[in-house]
Amino acid sequence: MAEKLPDLTKAFESDVGSGFEEVSSSDIQIPFLRIIQALSPQLKKSDAGFIQGASSGDIFNTVTKKTWAGEKGVVVIPVYFQLKLLEFIPRSQGGGFVSELSPNSDDVRKAVRDTESGLELLESGNELVRTAQHYVKIVHSDGNLENAIIDMKKTQLKKSRQWLSIMMMQKHNGKTLPSFANMYKLTSVEDGNDKGSWNSWSIKHEGQVSTMEAYQDAKALHASVSSGELKPALPIDTDEIPF
Repeated sequence: MAEKLPDLTKAFESDVGSGFEEVSSSDIQIPFLRIIQALSPQLKKSDAGFIQGASSGDIFNTVTKKTWAGEKGVVVIPVYFQLKLLEFIPRSQGGGFVSELSPNSDDVRKAVRDTESGLELLESGNELVRTAQHYVKIVHSDGNLENAIIDMKKTQLKKSRQWLSIMMMQKHNGKTLPSFANMYKLTSVEDGNDKGSWNSWSIKHEGQVSTMEAYQDAKALHASVSSGELKPALPIDTDEIPF
């Protein structure tokens, strides 16, 4: 006779975490949340990154490949912010991540803006990409939370500054609330300039977190990142936002 569900549930609960005793934070890959662009590999059937049913403007998880319709968006709890200075080979030369640079390095201090391409270039000719990384908890429709990173570069740096400003406006008794006290809905919208068009982030405050469990979970991720315990892999590409 098949085992009754309540008994199986009890067995699951008694063995919670088993099998992962020696797994550390360095063994786990934190996904990025990205917006699919018109030329993204997620739309190309012959590409390994192809996602069935995805459309330009959708938001996707780089690890699970789960997608959210761009106009409906995804709800997140922001927990930590970092500005990264990343060196990439220019796309015109094949592209590819090189290294993370220190803000005080000679390479960064000597970087110049190329007037023709608009790229910030190092003496080596490689591109300096200033990247705002927002560590977040994805709030799924069933209430479950998931770690992720939203990285904003180039024209998206403006969106990052807007988001940080909205976060710091959330007060209690005149004092700024922790970033992980509030939720935000991120959707995608069409954007562009005289160089072209792309899909861009749009951010809206959704209100405060609704449970102590969610707050404590987000706070724990903040502690892991701020202490240096959790060190995510750096992005291997600059994603498909061209400007």
